[in-house]
Amino acid sequence: MSDGDDPNSYTAREIVLEFFPATPQRLIPRPSAYSVRFAEDGGRVVRRRGGSALKLQPIPSAGREGTHLCCDLCSWSGPRRDFDTLRAEVPGSDGRRFRYVIVCRDPDACEARRLDDAVLERLLQGVD
Repeated sequence: MSDGDDPNSYTAREIVLEFFPATPQRLIPRPSAYSVRFAEDGGRVVRRRGGSALKLQPIPSAGREGTHLCCDLCSWSGPRRDFDTLRAEVPGSDGRRFRYVIVCRDPDACEARRLDDAVLERLLQGVD
């Protein structure tokens, strides 16, 4: 059971492990060390729990609207119109190098679908 106030509530991880024990490890929900929040300018702010932040700035998306893309954070795929293209400056590059990501336009749904922190860990490498 979860550590919350309600003794009848369970975490997603507990439900998956109880009812679907053969689920591959990659698909079992884990607590996240990061949070991704929407910024007013259309970008995102990535925060490490109790630590640093990284600002992902929006850039114009080019190409056909019907092209299918895949979100780098949650692996959801769909047409280009459902995604934003963002960039973050590589720490220590003085604005000469950037990392680019494709993310869902709906940040709440994206955060709910995200299974692990691998992409965020790579983005935050060198921050602090």
